[in-house]
Amino acid sequence: MTPSRVFRPGLIALALAASLAAPALAQDDPVAWSTQAARGAFDLCRSDAPDAARVAEHGEVWGWPHFSGYLQHPKGYERQAGGESRRDFTAGTKSAFLELGVQSGQVTAAEPAQVHYFRCDLAADQSIDGDLEAYFTDLYGPPISKTSEATVWLKAEGGVSVTADDAASDDTAVKTLSSAGAGARVTRVELSHQLGLDRAKLSVFETAAAS
Repeated sequence: MTPSRVFRPGLIALALAASLAAPALAQDDPVAWSTQAARGAFDLCRSDAPDAARVAEHGEVWGWPHFSGYLQHPKGYERQAGGESRRDFTAGTKSAFLELGVQSGQVTAAEPAQVHYFRCDLAADQSIDGDLEAYFTDLYGPPISKTSEATVWLKAEGGVSVTADDAASDDTAVKTLSSAGAGARVTRVELSHQLGLDRAKLSVFETAAAS
């Protein structure tokens, strides 16, 4: 997956408006601030995917604090770029926060195909997944799977097909690319609630030509 070097001013401007130019409602409403900033974060992620370094670069331009490096490496993945950042909101006695992590690299557990990945993780201490469900439904249509544990979207491109069974995890999504040719892509989005936080994860997997 060749990192994107195209600056897309339309999406970047949209993200800027969504995450920084807050309407009056968000000035004292932590939920409104959180949903607005979350949409802005995923606008940035989609604009600069599959290059996590570019997401971090533009995120810092539009108001995210410095993206610090990761201390741990995910099993089965070779992280080649990315970092983590956190934004906080305070209005009187009300507060909220968002934690954003972005990464890109290679799926070392994928065989025989060479698979690159991009991931954007968001966690919030406010209820944002309802709004994000509408956001991702506008982008990808109805979710392919919705349970009490998670709501999942799965989109396949480049000659590969997917079913609801493939939505179970990132690992099952990657398996759909095991025999795909170069340029096949699967995008997986998962909304969940864990440890008191609303969580949203956008993952993109793409096959590359054998080296």
